[in-house]
Amino acid sequence: MFNTRLPVPPFYIYSEEALSRSSRYFPLIGWIVSAGASFASYGLAQILPIEISIVLGMIVSVLITGGFHEDGLADVCDAFGGGWNKEKILEIMKDSRIGTFGSIGLILSLGLKFYLLVELFKFSPKIFLLTSWFAHSASRWSAMVLMMLIPYARDNDLSKSKPIVKELFVSDFIVSTVFGCFPAFYFLKSYPNQIPHVLLGFGFASIMIFYLRYYFKKWIEGFTGDCLGFTQQVTELLFYLGILISWNSF
Repeated sequence: MFNTRLPVPPFYIYSEEALSRSSRYFPLIGWIVSAGASFASYGLAQILPIEISIVLGMIVSVLITGGFHEDGLADVCDAFGGGWNKEKILEIMKDSRIGTFGSIGLILSLGLKFYLLVELFKFSPKIFLLTSWFAHSASRWSAMVLMMLIPYARDNDLSKSKPIVKELFVSDFIVSTVFGCFPAFYFLKSYPNQIPHVLLGFGFASIMIFYLRYYFKKWIEGFTGDCLGFTQQVTELLFYLGILISWNSF
C-alpha cells in the first residue's frame, strides 16, 4: 500500500505498527517493480524497437509505484536547490508543486536511465533482466541503510513516512539485506567470473549513500521520505552505470 499502487486484499487492516515493520520488505518491492518493468520491456522488444520497449517498460514502472520515488527525487532537487536552511528546505520539500530544479532532475535522471537500459539490453537481454532485478532491489536496500545511518529530520508527526522509521531492528536489516542482495548473488551464480561487475555497482552506491548521509545530516539533520526516494533513484542509476562500465572495461 505504501510503496506501490497495487491493490491489497480488502480484509487487510492498516496499522502504524505494520507500516513501521514494512521497511524490511522495501527490496522485495523492487522485485515486483523490476518484474513488471523489465519483462514488459523484454516482451515488447520482440515486436517493437528496443528504445520504444524500454520507454514503455519505464512507464510500467511508474504505473506500479505511482511515481513514488520519482516524486521524492524531484522534491529533493527543488528543496536543496532552492533552500538555504533546514526550515526552508523542509518547507519546499512539502510543496506539491514542481520547480525548475525538480524538472531538471527528473529529465536528466529519466534520460540517463533510458540510455543505460537501452545499452544494457543491446549488450545482452539476459544481462538487462538480471541487472534490473539487482538494481531495483539493491537501491531500495540502500534507502534502508540510509535510514539506519541518520535520524528522521522532521519534528512533527504529520508526515506519512514517519511511522516507517519509529524503530528499526537488527532483524529488519537482516531481512532487508537478504531481499536486497540475493539478486546480486544470483547474478554472480549466472556469471561467476564477473565479480567486478557487481562490486563496482555496490561501490558506486556505497559512496553515494555515505555522501548523502553527510549531506542530508549537514543541511536538515537527518532524512525525510523524499530523501529516501531520491536515494533509491540515484543508487538505481549507479548500479546500472557500474554494471555497464565494468562490462565494457573488464
